[in-house]
Amino acid sequence: MRDHNEDTVRVNENAALLLVADGMGGHAAGEVASRIAADMTESAVVALGSGLGDALVEANSAVLTAARDGRGSPGMGTTCAACRRVADGLELAWVGDSRVYRLRDGHLRRLSHDHSYVQTLVDSGMLAPEDAERHPERNILSLCIGNGELARTDVGETVHSLQPGDRVLVCSDGLTGELSDATIEDLLVRYPDDREAVNALIDAALDAGGRDNVTVIVATA
Repeated sequence: MRDHNEDTVRVNENAALLLVADGMGGHAAGEVASRIAADMTESAVVALGSGLGDALVEANSAVLTAARDGRGSPGMGTTCAACRRVADGLELAWVGDSRVYRLRDGHLRRLSHDHSYVQTLVDSGMLAPEDAERHPERNILSLCIGNGELARTDVGETVHSLQPGDRVLVCSDGLTGELSDATIEDLLVRYPDDREAVNALIDAALDAGGRDNVTVIVATA
């Protein structure tokens, strides 16, 4: 339903880096924010050897600077979810509600934890997880890149195990806002080829309403 795309995607095979950023701030500004955040994160990881958490803090500074010097608009921002393969498994870092999942032995597990108003309600026990998927305020973020200073401790960051045959999904909320985790799991199982799975997930999200940009990465370990 959108007439422009504010999402940015990065797949850097040499760095084993997967990233999705979902911009906000209106026409042009959102896509500027997501592109700057993706570029800075990738550059910090590849050129500087930064960890993903530190890279997202640098991305936040870059978006704020761009908004001040006229390369964007005041108030523009973006989510960002990134992961990369490391010796210990799969390193993740995120800000906002773009997500990272892992499919193992046919079972889907969400590895990231949304920075959102609805997730806060779920964490506090005020809202059941199954009700969160259709909550009218599910798109309200509690944290994003570009909305003021971002402390290192604000960034979500974890490391998970990664086994041969595991599949990793990185996506914007254009996917998860339309499809339940159960539906996503079913489609990943039904389509073992990564490219076919990406197409099936996007098609399903568009068929379900397509109210937001849908960006999807699927990769098999």
